[in-house]
Amino acid sequence: MYIENKNKAIRKNVEVENDIDFLKNYYSQNNYFPPFSQVLIETRTDCNKRCSFCPQSFYKRPIESMKWKTYKKIIDSLTEIGFAGRIALLVSNEPLLEHRLLKMIKYAKKKSPRFFLDITTNGVLLSMEKLDELFSTGLDNININDYRNDREVEPDKISDNLIEIVEKFRSNPKVSYNARSTNEVLPNYAGVIPQNYNAQDYGFCNFPFRKLVFSVNGDVLLCCNDFKQETNFGSIISDSLLSIWNSPNLNAFRLSLLNEKRIGLCENCNDKQSYSIF
Repeated sequence: MYIENKNKAIRKNVEVENDIDFLKNYYSQNNYFPPFSQVLIETRTDCNKRCSFCPQSFYKRPIESMKWKTYKKIIDSLTEIGFAGRIALLVSNEPLLEHRLLKMIKYAKKKSPRFFLDITTNGVLLSMEKLDELFSTGLDNININDYRNDREVEPDKISDNLIEIVEKFRSNPKVSYNARSTNEVLPNYAGVIPQNYNAQDYGFCNFPFRKLVFSVNGDVLLCCNDFKQETNFGSIISDSLLSIWNSPNLNAFRLSLLNEKRIGLCENCNDKQSYSIF
């Protein structure tokens, strides 16, 4: 196990170095960074669970829903630039609480067959009928995180409403089931979750290089860890996607991360997403 973990760490370090070199060279040659490969859209702000590792348990935000015209503008703008990557209809919320979810999936699929539409859910509101409905409307992928407080005692237990789904979709790559615990310790969401850590241990992170994150009001955030929405690099209502993505303020964060230095919101974050992205 020691050798396996050591080799994994070596591979990861090589990938980080490759990412940094690639991004530095790309920016040097083009004076801008590569386009985003993922889009996260916060269609509403709430969740139906309060897990100990989640910012929903530490910071209360008003319950809001994205205006339909804002959602349409995002999807229309992505269509115009020929985006062909992943669109996740969530940020730090539970997507199945969104009563317009089917309508949103349908609209996006109608606008572009290139979109890969994806959600991650805690599965509390999921059923076979609901899953069939989601797929028939155009959803491409669903990740089910089955959070249980007895996971350490019964590691393989599946919540009752998910048993049939797991059995029926065991061989279907469109459904991913993850047995998770409510007692997990995850990164601190840029300081929202109180944790002790050494900030000097954290340098490069690739989130701002690959993810375009929309808040519920259509503003673009630094990344999905900005739960309090302390950053804002432009609004889909008034700015173009590419002008936001290539904004000098956002590039300042990226250039700092490439030098393995964290500034602003990143200074408080102990997440370190650094696997290869290109």
